[in-house]
Amino acid sequence: MKTALLLVFIFLAPFSLSAQEKDQAELKEYFLDAEFFFAQEEYTDALYDYLEIYNNGFKENANINYRIGICYLNIPGQKERSIDYLLQASQSTSAKYKVSSLKQIAAPVDAFLYLGNAYRVNNMLDKAIESYNKYKELATSPGEISYATQQITACNTAIRFMNNALDIRFINLGDSVNGPSSNYKAVISGDGRTLVYMNELPFYDAVYFSTYSTPDWSAPVNITPQIQSDGDQFVSSVSYDGTQLFLTREDAFNSDIYVSKFSNGKWSRSEPVAGQDINTKFWESHASISRDGKTLYFTSNRKGGFGEMDIYRTQLQAGGQWGQPVNMGNGINTALNEDTPFITDNDSLLFFSSQGHENMGGYDVFVSRLGKTGQWSQPDNIKYPLNTTDDDLFLYPWHNARVYYASMIRTGGFGKEDIYAIQPADDMPLPELLAELIRDATEEPVPLPAEIKPVSPVETIDEEAETEPRDVAETTEPAEQETLPETAPPVVTEPVPVLPKEIDLSAVYFGFDNFQLSEAGMTELKKIGQLLKDFPGSHVRFIGHADAKGPAEYNLKLSERRARTALQYVADLGIEANRLSIQGMGEKNFAAINSNPDGSDNPEGRRLNRRVEYEIIGVDNTLIIINIPSVPEHLKFMQ
Repeated sequence: MKTALLLVFIFLAPFSLSAQEKDQAELKEYFLDAEFFFAQEEYTDALYDYLEIYNNGFKENANINYRIGICYLNIPGQKERSIDYLLQASQSTSAKYKVSSLKQIAAPVDAFLYLGNAYRVNNMLDKAIESYNKYKELATSPGEISYATQQITACNTAIRFMNNALDIRFINLGDSVNGPSSNYKAVISGDGRTLVYMNELPFYDAVYFSTYSTPDWSAPVNITPQIQSDGDQFVSSVSYDGTQLFLTREDAFNSDIYVSKFSNGKWSRSEPVAGQDINTKFWESHASISRDGKTLYFTSNRKGGFGEMDIYRTQLQAGGQWGQPVNMGNGINTALNEDTPFITDNDSLLFFSSQGHENMGGYDVFVSRLGKTGQWSQPDNIKYPLNTTDDDLFLYPWHNARVYYASMIRTGGFGKEDIYAIQPADDMPLPELLAELIRDATEEPVPLPAEIKPVSPVETIDEEAETEPRDVAETTEPAEQETLPETAPPVVTEPVPVLPKEIDLSAVYFGFDNFQLSEAGMTELKKIGQLLKDFPGSHVRFIGHADAKGPAEYNLKLSERRARTALQYVADLGIEANRLSIQGMGEKNFAAINSNPDGSDNPEGRRLNRRVEYEIIGVDNTLIIINIPSVPEHLKFMQ
């Protein structure tokens, strides 16, 4: 019996040893695969392999915990899980860290930096600051210490911003757009009717296209085959008119900017944008085009910048190609990364993401304003909760930032990342706002009602001819003249009075939620400019108004912007600034009704309320008559 047992042990022992050696070999394969995926930033795939190692005898290994923690930190919706693994990793760190070795037990001192990041993105800011300070104690290079100091500053900024949060609301675009997978990088045309975004599918990320018809978006169409992408192209921006789609084509080593055009109901095959030095051997990650299609803003990590990724701009040339790019300068770009710039419809607001400036952690979104001198202002952080303690990239400002679009994971969503519209909490409901903006953007300019006298050009009066006394011979009958005695007294004639100049002058009207001048508005303001030149002692106050749609405080600011736009246009005609002033009335002094007696909307009346009027001071009423058309009786607002 003992002999039999001994034989069994002899045969089984080599088998057990062979299985143990095979397990070690398998774990090494898992580790090599995980390290490859980790280097490619494919964190979900890397995590699977690291967890296989972790669950096979490596739960106490600080290095494996460190790698797992970083993977979770880079997977949306899983970042909270990173804390426990990075906390475990920080218990055993070493300055003598050997990369890509399964035998490595300790984690690098960077574990404290990533643990600080994990606490920060989960809004545990006091613990984040503690971890960053520990990292500063262990860091050896000035760059590492400087970066940790910046993160501590970011945490303190985050605390300040979060204590003074903006009052905004998030509106999920619904299940016609969002689904169980991630939907992200949403861009919308200027008229609000075209939506293009990315949708995560099982084997690739697809480009989706949808159109808006009140009150919802149409079923999206996968246009990846139309643009002939292999799943390597990603949405960047869409032109104002919705006919050009800018994308980036990416692989492991390079990213270039492409464009597809919409015609006859479909999108064309995407092609690299035309122009020298736009696409290079470096990484061009994003592009946004101005409303007139003549300026392209894009990002690149090419040499000669101020940091890693910088923002550049280029102008469209006569031959249809883009000209030599110009760096936006160190007022916009920092020593860190800038990305995802978007220029607004009025070409005066540049939104972009940056790891620098006054930051609350990771990438934050900033806005810079174009000044009268053509210089861009110091960027302002758009604050919490538009920005968070995590990376905030690709915030799309629609209709001059009246509404933002972004992708995020929120409770009650349809999947991983959903696309949301973001607007001030006191603004009108989004469907109502969209309907109004779309109607205003797509309708032809509405002529003034028939009761309003059409505007005619200013007539120039030959004042010298009008004021010259008439010849006596022309004012006396010839027969009587012959019979007058030679001693008769001379005939005294009075000069013919100067006839006052008449000017037909209409208010300047604006589109909904808009303060841009129309051609008709410019025509009226040119008359004002000429009037001020004809009467050098005169002064004009531009009085802005709004309709009753939207918050009163917002409309007050909008009316001031309208008045300021009119003032600036007249000032650019050569009129001294001290002769011009503005006043915003907001929703006061309506000229026309905003709604009908039954409470229904009256768009015709509201159009007449979105205006700038003038108060002209210092003009002699005996020399000029200004004809201002009146509002039709059926539209007049009764006080």
